[in-house]
Amino acid sequence: MSQPTVLTPGSTSASGAPDVPRRRSPARWAPIVSIVLDIVAPLAVLYGLRAFGASLWTALVVSSAVPVLVMVVRFVRRRVVDYPSLFVLVLIAAGVGISLLTGDPRTLLIRDSWLWLLVGIVGLWLLASVLYGRPGLMVAYRSFVLTKVGPDGLRAWEGRWDTDAGFRHGLRVLTVVWGLATVLNAVLHVAAAFVLPLGIAPLVLQLIWPAIIAPLMVFHVLYTKRRDLRA
Repeated sequence: MSQPTVLTPGSTSASGAPDVPRRRSPARWAPIVSIVLDIVAPLAVLYGLRAFGASLWTALVVSSAVPVLVMVVRFVRRRVVDYPSLFVLVLIAAGVGISLLTGDPRTLLIRDSWLWLLVGIVGLWLLASVLYGRPGLMVAYRSFVLTKVGPDGLRAWEGRWDTDAGFRHGLRVLTVVWGLATVLNAVLHVAAAFVLPLGIAPLVLQLIWPAIIAPLMVFHVLYTKRRDLRA
């Protein structure tokens, strides 16, 4: 009875091809890592400190340092300035500075809503763009389409706007849905920051956008496939 062949790194298989150990792509775990670092970690620090008796103000300030640390680590690893994260860092610094003067923990919660309020303004731009010219979502998609199918594919995809009424209608509907979702998200964030009890507001604020984006992405995938809007 022949013994099974054991391949080691650098050895060759029966076909003569070198054996290459399979490794899981780190990109597969990127979304999960991002969720853990950007959402789970700050909440864990916040409620962990509260469980050990820290004041809400102290817990909010310390948990605000988590995204700062994440941004610094990402910069050290990639050597690229993440401008959205830098903007968030400025908001955090401003919010912490104001809270140090006022001693009001709600100021930190309101600070977090500022960024989403700006995203809501983008949503208003999406809605307004449907009324004239090409919808904003089509403009935003250009770089993705270019990366996927190249310059010729991009020209063909954009050319459908002039010849395909269904394509124009589908992109308008998709843009309206994304615009409404981002505006709703901004309104809910601002309202929650001002109205909700301080004990549960941080958790609710972190869950608003995931609760909106999950069904939105399902709709986006199904709608673009059914309406043939993809490049």
